[in-house]
Amino acid sequence: MNFKKILPFLFASALLFNVACSDDDFVEVTKAEAYENGILIANEGGYSTPTSEVSFVSSDLGIFDNKIYGKNNNSEVLGNVLQSIGFNGENAYLVSNVPNKIDIVNRYNFKKQGTVTANLNSPRYIAFSGSQYFVTNNNFFDVMKLNIYNTANNSFVTSISFPRAAEKVVEAGERIVVQTDGVTYQTAPPYGELATGYSLTIVNPSTNTVASTITLPSNGIIRDLISYNGSAYVLASGSTASYIYKINPTNGTFTTTTLAGLVQAQKLRIDANKFYFNDSSNKIFSMDMNSTTVPTTPIVTSPGTLYGFNVIDGRIFASDASFTGDSKVYIYNANSGAQLKTLTTGIGTNGFYKN
Repeated sequence: MNFKKILPFLFASALLFNVACSDDDFVEVTKAEAYENGILIANEGGYSTPTSEVSFVSSDLGIFDNKIYGKNNNSEVLGNVLQSIGFNGENAYLVSNVPNKIDIVNRYNFKKQGTVTANLNSPRYIAFSGSQYFVTNNNFFDVMKLNIYNTANNSFVTSISFPRAAEKVVEAGERIVVQTDGVTYQTAPPYGELATGYSLTIVNPSTNTVASTITLPSNGIIRDLISYNGSAYVLASGSTASYIYKINPTNGTFTTTTLAGLVQAQKLRIDANKFYFNDSSNKIFSMDMNSTTVPTTPIVTSPGTLYGFNVIDGRIFASDASFTGDSKVYIYNANSGAQLKTLTTGIGTNGFYKN
């Protein structure tokens, strides 16, 4: 759920795809399929209407299926705001910010396995470690906490509360890393963005206690948190530059990559040892992780307003999300920027997950 709105690709196969194509080029699947070897697409839905759903596109981009949750669960309505999706074993966990639940489905046939509601209050993101899963809850007012559950029976274990935020959460280096600061807004026009602070909280999953708190430099606003090869990476940005922090979750140290001149970077992804990030004008850039040269030419500028974004196996997935009708998804070659396909998905497409 984009709180700000409330307030005012794999490479294309040369044999199959040598020109851009749209979702009119194949017949939409109308029966239950096996959803392995593809991408799950989260459609957030409208905040006040139960229109959340999940779409699927196969790895070869040849099969596309909309509304796979309802199709495989007797037309059951998923909810209002599908915030994020996480995976553990053969299960996918669909975290719905509204109406405060986590639906667990088999990730390969999308049949529902159960629903978790205990102690949830505006759940946001999910991570897994050992026999537990960790869910941030953040209503942006008086609930900022990390809930912990047992994967064996989905029982609630405990909560850890934070003073300002509980946003992204990842597992890295056998630790749980929580984004405990981010953005708030001025209370009077023009309602500009303000940083709540610059902290990350490291949780030891073997004891379910806070191991340490990391305070990053007071540069810009923390925008994103991801995990890659045992480290956590944080993106922060402001009006003069953006910053990528590589976090060692064991000892709390970090190194900084400064993206001088690249302002207001919003989302960070890593694929094949390359950083990918976008600015506020929908330009998507890439940069070798070991490089010190800041890119000035984007790979691609995505149409509309970039809302959902990921880079998976050499392909960029970007959504122009609509909250009143269907969204559009654009798939690009991550090296050349060539457009491979356009999909028509659901309301508020906000995420892409390799299945």
